[in-house]
Amino acid sequence: MVKRLGAQLYTVRDYCKTPEEFDVTLRKIKDMGYTTVQASALWHLPVDEVASIARSHDLSIVLTHMGYDRFTNDLDALIKDHHTLGCKLAGLGGLPQEFRNEEGYKAFAKQFRAIADELGRNGLKFSYHNHQFEFERFQGKTGLELLMENTNPETFLFTLDTYWVQAGGGNPAAWIRKLNQRIEAIHLKDMSIMDSQPIMAEVMEGNLDWTDILPACEEAGVEWYLIERDAGPVEAFESLQISYNNLSKVGFA
Repeated sequence: MVKRLGAQLYTVRDYCKTPEEFDVTLRKIKDMGYTTVQASALWHLPVDEVASIARSHDLSIVLTHMGYDRFTNDLDALIKDHHTLGCKLAGLGGLPQEFRNEEGYKAFAKQFRAIADELGRNGLKFSYHNHQFEFERFQGKTGLELLMENTNPETFLFTLDTYWVQAGGGNPAAWIRKLNQRIEAIHLKDMSIMDSQPIMAEVMEGNLDWTDILPACEEAGVEWYLIERDAGPVEAFESLQISYNNLSKVGFA
């Protein structure tokens, strides 16, 4: 299977403030070699324009990040927007603060199990993006395990973020294998150290064990490999290019 690289557009969010900027940004991303993108931090732009501009650059939108309120209060329109985008994975970028306790994880899982199943009835899937806080333990189980165990594996997926797994004290490759077949899209992001502090780094430029992570992705059936860098010392477009170049040397396209 071809290992396809995509760009998480949150990385270049500062260059997507108008349709004209968005058009230029996608042209640059296409010229780097990317064939897919994740639509995130774009919803000040009309959805039909986002879809049209992406199509004009022959870039597929394979995942979104939408706000919690859209899933809970505007689901029908969210479903319609994903059909407009031609995107089958509807993602949530983070768990609201009020759910970050044992009972909260269980309540969220119950609520979003129903939402994910409704997405499934409409040809979509839900994908939850982790940070580090999901690795707090409650009676021996992490928050991420509580979500995994209390949701439907057919419709509730995970966009595992390699940096945040490591930041939470987890082993990225082990978690990829643990979530086997529940990760269709993954965020590849490296971790480095600067002035004794962890920072986000370009893929294969930091300290994560990519010789284990990438084979684990293949074993687990990951389809979309999305490059993200929230912040860091390297300019955003240069960061995406470095990660693309590094991964293309090990068989990605």
